[in-house]
Formats: sequence, structure tokens, C-alpha cells
Amino acid sequence: MSFNHRIMSTFVAWLIILGFVLVVMVPGLKGGFFFDDEPNIVKNDSVHIEELTIFSLKSSITGPTAGPLGRPVSVLSFAITHYFFGLDPFAFKAVNLAIHCVNGLLVAWLVTLLLQVFNNVRLTDASKRWLPVWVAAIWLVHPINIVPVFLAVQRMTLLSGMFILLALITHLKAQSLSREQRAYWIWLASSWLMFWPLSILSKETGLLFPLYLLAINVFSRLDFTEQKIRKSSVIMVPAIFLLMVAIAMQSFLGWGWLEAGYSMRPFTLIERLLTEARVLWFYTAQIVIPNYSAFGIYLDDFELSTGLFHPWNTIVALIGWCVVIISVWFFRIRYPLLSFSVVWFLVGHSLESTFLPLEIAHEYRNYVPSIGLILGAGYMGVVVLQQLKLDYRKLMITLIFTIPILVLAMFSWMRADQLGNSLVGSQIEAARHPLSARANYSAALALVKNGYGDSGDPIGGQQVKYYFQQAGAADSTFKIGYLGLIIWVCASGREVEKLWVDELASRLEQTALSPRDRDIPSNLLKSLLGMPKCLDRADAIRLFVAGASNPGAKRPLKVNFLEAASDYELLVSVDPQSAKDYLVKALEVTPHNTALRKKLKSFEPIFSSSAR
Repeated sequence: MSFNHRIMSTFVAWLIILGFVLVVMVPGLKGGFFFDDEPNIVKNDSVHIEELTIFSLKSSITGPTAGPLGRPVSVLSFAITHYFFGLDPFAFKAVNLAIHCVNGLLVAWLVTLLLQVFNNVRLTDASKRWLPVWVAAIWLVHPINIVPVFLAVQRMTLLSGMFILLALITHLKAQSLSREQRAYWIWLASSWLMFWPLSILSKETGLLFPLYLLAINVFSRLDFTEQKIRKSSVIMVPAIFLLMVAIAMQSFLGWGWLEAGYSMRPFTLIERLLTEARVLWFYTAQIVIPNYSAFGIYLDDFELSTGLFHPWNTIVALIGWCVVIISVWFFRIRYPLLSFSVVWFLVGHSLESTFLPLEIAHEYRNYVPSIGLILGAGYMGVVVLQQLKLDYRKLMITLIFTIPILVLAMFSWMRADQLGNSLVGSQIEAARHPLSARANYSAALALVKNGYGDSGDPIGGQQVKYYFQQAGAADSTFKIGYLGLIIWVCASGREVEKLWVDELASRLEQTALSPRDRDIPSNLLKSLLGMPKCLDRADAIRLFVAGASNPGAKRPLKVNFLEAASDYELLVSVDPQSAKDYLVKALEVTPHNTALRKKLKSFEPIFSSSAR
């Protein structure tokens, strides 16, 4: 086959693949904002810019932060999208889809370079040309990568992935050149000084770039005669950078950041590590042999491992990973690319699925790590097929490699269609994950937003009530389920049950207050201001005080609860003295809060006029 013919056939293949991806993904563009889109985009006024100036862009990154570094690159992209399209969820998702398609091309480019670096892989020229295309096609249509495309805020994951792929590609391009060549330094500078920082500033997972590079250099530079790793700069430099990054992050976050993070979680560090061993096997299964019904937006129904045998498969998962790691080392010489593909997956999860005090599981954490397992599966498939003597060989190979793409695309199309319809999709999600607090809560909200469960709809009301209560029952630390239930009952003219208030107060006071609970004071106050008869005064104040009394609550959140109690007393109970007392308590928590002092001073005219 001539060079021009190969170029043309590859180009046509990419047109078909990208067109196919668009057909599969388009149904999901109809969906609205959900989950973390609300605090980071919808309610984040900082990104709602009306003019495209340096000042407005600079102001956009001053809003709520989603990570220790603020993720300014991602936030700026939200602000620019808002400037051109407003709060149109279609636009945010369409931009995400465009980035995803670009990333697919980068995956193919990276795999092509990897096959050159791992020059001992026993593949034909045709296999080396088409395997990268197949890996990218599978990755593009894989249902595990649906959520980062249609959850608008996960553009953070998409951008960080894009820049980390570019950093790896440019570094490998530099590595293929002589240091005497000018292009070497241009590629190298682009990798380390441009793309790597952009990846980190999109999402902190970009910090893993040196670790990915270290894995590439270790497994592609084995000395097959002496079976030793070459001690060269290509290994030492990434290792040194990793150490420097670890020291810098520790200095930036301080020594108490890990303990503070776990104080907001209903699990300990040990429990998380034990659980993640099982989570990683779940991810692996969903990537290699996906179970459609197991996919989920939230995955908060994953059972916590409280010990080696609770549940029993915890110890099995740990032993399994030990066997995998030993096997990787044992087969590193015979199958370096396959061993590397497993290590790539583990490297990709070394931040979000290990010691950090994050939520237990999310599909979007597999966006970059899944490349490794897909590459490993594709490589082994090609090796096996090359050894088989098949009649109609080209037809058989085409069918064998096309069928997985079609099956995964069907799953993705079904998921995209589900995410494109918030009402139907949320009900499906709750049905598949009945023990997910968030899935049930989202199902209830979707019903309410679509007009179900008002005072004239008793059947819809039963459904809404069921989902809110199920959200509370599924997770003993989940608070917004009962809060949503109380607010909905008041808005629909129904009666609030005392049990709900008692349970919410108990959870506010005794269970860990997570980041998702930070809006409870303002949401509760807003509802009580609009519906003053929703709760009696004692119950309302009880909820505010319960949150402020939580021993694990951070100072800003305690202040928010006390300030909300003050506003309630002043505006609903019309009791200035009580309102002032709660402000004084809030000021005791943060004595140097100038805004609280100014607000407290505003009470002076009220008391001076009453004294006269």
C-alpha cells in the first residue's frame, strides 16, 4: 500500500469515527445542568461574565474553588463559555464533546508514539498503524467516559486530560531527537513548561505527568540482556520532579490538611484505602467487560470496607492486586507493553483512588487511566490474532475489532439518551441504584421540577416523598434529603412530620458536615423567609443551632449557621435581641470578621430607638 493511500485510508477512518461519536453522543446534549454543575457554574456568579476583558476574566477565578489550586484554566473556560452562550447547558456540553473528540485524536497520537518507544513489541506494520486508531475509537465511545462529557463541570477532567496527553506527546517527541537539535528543546519546553502546568491548573490530576513518564521510561527501557532498568536521566528526571512536587504540595497544604479533610467524611483513611481496592476492581471490570446496569452518575452506594473481611471480598481484592503487581514485574520483560498498560491504569488512580479524602467512587476518574487497560486489551488481541491462521483473515479481524466498538457505542448512546432527559434518566438512575442517596434525591428533584407532587397530585406526591425518604435512609449522614423533603412538603401545602425535623437536626449536629452541606444554612433560610409558616420558631432555630453545634464543622460553616439563625430571628420572628445574640455568638467563632462586626453595629439604631 502506498504512503498516500495509507494516509487517505486513515483520514477516512477518522472521519467515520468522529462522525460516529457525534451520532452516539448527541442525545446527551439535550440534558440540563446537574450534580456539581450547580455550585461551580450555575450558582457561581464569578463565571457569569458579561464582557470579555482581562478584569472580568481575572474576577472569574475568585469564586468558589473546586481544588487546592483553584483550577483557573477550567474556570476561565467556564467564564468564556458563559460570555458567548450564557447559562445554556447545551453549549457547555457541546464544548466538552469537542474537547473529548480532540482528546481522542491525541490518544491515537500518544499510542502511536508508545508503539515506537516500545520497539520490541511483536506487531506488524499494519497493526502498528491501526491499533492506535482502534484504541482511540474504543476510548471515545466507551460508556465510562460519558459522565465527564455531559457533566459540564467535569471539563476540568477533560482539559487536564488533554494537556497531560499533550505533555506526554511532546516529551516523547523530544526524546526521539538528539539534544543537539533545536527542536529537541522546543518539544521539551512545551512539555514541561507549558502543557504540564496547564494540566495541573485545569485539575490537580495533572500532577501525575512525571509518574506517567516514569512508567513509560521504566518499562520501555528494560535491558533485556541483564534484565536491569537503565539508570539514565530519562528515569531520574521524572523521579526528581515527583519528589519536588510532593514536597511543594505538602508545604502548600500544610501538615494538617489530611486530617481536616477526613473530618468532613463519614469514613477514615484506612476505610477508604480498603474500599478503594474493591473500587479499582469495579473500574477494571467496567472498562474491560462493562455491565451496563452498574454504570452510575454518583456511585455513592458503594459499600464501605470497615475491615479486611467486612465485606468479605475486601481481602480478595487486596490479594488480587498483590497478584497483579507481582505478575506485572514477572512479565515486564516478556510483555513490557501489557505490563505498562496495567501500571498506567494504577498510576492514573494513584491520587483520586488512594489516600486523598475524596468521595469513594466516580466514573470520571477513569478518563485518562482507562487508556492503559484499553491499550493492553487491544495489544493482546492483536498478538493473538497475528498467531492464528484464519480464513478470510481481514474480514475476521475487522469483525472482531468492530464489534466491541459497536457494543460500547450502543451502551454510550443509551446513557447519553438517559442523561439527555433529566426526568426519565433520574428515575432510571434511582431504579438501578436504589441505595444511592444522591440518585434518589435527584429523582425527587426532577419530579418536583417537572410539576409532579404539588397539592393536587397525590400520586406524584407519594413518589416524591418516597425518593426523598429513600435518600435519607440510604445514607445516615445525608442531610439534604430531609431538607428537601421538608421544603417540598411546605411548598406543596402538606404537613411537616416531626420525625423529619428530629432526624435532620440530629444529622446536622452529630454527623460529619461534608462540602455538599455548605449551602444548607442559606437554602434553609431562603425557604423559611419565603414560607415563614413552614416550621415553628423552635424547630427552625433548632436546625440552625444544630449545624453550628457540630463539633466537626469548620468555622466559616458554623458562622453561616449562626448568621442564618440571626437573620431568621430578625426577619421572621421579628426579635432583634435574639438576632443580635446569634450574631454575637457568630463573632465569638470568628472575632476578626469585619462583615459580622459591621452587621452587628447596624443593630444599634434599633436598640437606641426602643430605649427612647
